[in-house]
Amino acid sequence: MKKSISQNELAKIQELVGQVSADDLKYVDAFVSDHLVICIPSVGFCQYAIRAGHTHPSYSFVVFFSTEQNFMKTTISLPEGYYLGAGLAPDLPHEEEETDTFTRYAALFIERDFFEQRCPHYLTTEPIPPYFWQQFPVAPDTMIDIKRFIDACDHPGTAAEPYRNALAELITHGLLRGLYPGDDRGQPKATKLDVAAIIDYMEDHFSDKLTVAVLARKMGLSPSQFSRRFKQETGATPMDFFLALRIKKAQKLLRSGSKNMTEIAQDCGFGSTAHFSSAFKKYTKLSPSNYQQLYLKL
Repeated sequence: MKKSISQNELAKIQELVGQVSADDLKYVDAFVSDHLVICIPSVGFCQYAIRAGHTHPSYSFVVFFSTEQNFMKTTISLPEGYYLGAGLAPDLPHEEEETDTFTRYAALFIERDFFEQRCPHYLTTEPIPPYFWQQFPVAPDTMIDIKRFIDACDHPGTAAEPYRNALAELITHGLLRGLYPGDDRGQPKATKLDVAAIIDYMEDHFSDKLTVAVLARKMGLSPSQFSRRFKQETGATPMDFFLALRIKKAQKLLRSGSKNMTEIAQDCGFGSTAHFSSAFKKYTKLSPSNYQQLYLKL
């Protein structure tokens, strides 16, 4: 998980998202390429997203990792294995309602000219409709491309910029195919990976008390079958993976500097600050306070 946003990345984010500050993104993971920015609320609301009447200079989309979301009411029928997406044309005022719980989603911002140059392959009419949160199905392979893009941005040393830009191209075409499907509706429908769905569920419920039995039931497997399959695909046991995810969420909150240790421990599902501190140190080799001090010195 990326630790901070560089000045170059912030400049590109501002170009596509709007006049957003680094502090606006303190609860958000951001992934950047030349033509595409993806922002994912990780441990709280994006402060720019809840700003009344804000706009984006780019085409923006939200893609939900789970059907359990309170961002908007679903008004379309989704094919099995597909994800809900919604598109917003540039420069339209809107805001996200701040509630007691936030919805984890991928917000994609695509450079205006880049998007419009690819529309004629799918849209036969002019001009492009000024859609306002138009809902559409997002195919499983597009979600896979989104996750590949995120992983490539997380590991820039091994994923060169041309690769990230190629993924941005694939993602843009994938969204356009969902918006303007043409004859694609007659094609066989893929199904999303079960383990990927479980990881998304963990992300959405990182503060909850999850067990192997609960997760196994969601996949229709016995706990032993589920644990074996999960480790085969991820290299970690379900609970080790879930703990690592919680620690990464805690790192994000520590870097934001907006909550104390007790609040962070509670938000990340630890029963006490002592349990949180012990688990954090085992995972990072630093105490939470030392990690926070080290980061703030960077």
